[in-house]
Amino acid sequence: MEKTEKSVGKSTSERLEEVLTQLSTDQVRFVIARQDVSTDKEAAEGIGIKPNTVYNWPAMVKEAVQLMAADGLIVAQHIRSRNVAKAMQVKVAGLDSGDERIRQGVATEVIEWEMGKATQGIDVSGKSSVAIHVIYDESHDE
Repeated sequence: MEKTEKSVGKSTSERLEEVLTQLSTDQVRFVIARQDVSTDKEAAEGIGIKPNTVYNWPAMVKEAVQLMAADGLIVAQHIRSRNVAKAMQVKVAGLDSGDERIRQGVATEVIEWEMGKATQGIDVSGKSSVAIHVIYDESHDE
């Protein structure tokens, strides 16, 4: 791999992250597909694009393929971050479901993501669900 001024002194992970942010979605898909096959042609066909398209891409795509071979976790994290907004749109669309159970489940998840899980009260009398908080007073230990 030819080093540019930008990549000097950077780890493989840092350089891969930098390169991935400059690639299109199809280019990132190709980089991933290329890890499982022997040729660029196979990877291109595997994601449904013409091999000639790949051959005309900038050298940065080949660099990403090489870097990913060294650090695939960065690509997975990059894909996750690119798609988290889309995933959230799908999740919150459940709030508009015609099924009350789905709406309730999604509402609970969204609330818990933002506020954490609700604390559970302890029912000691069998009559109410009042939470009991015990305060330990060290002065009575003497």
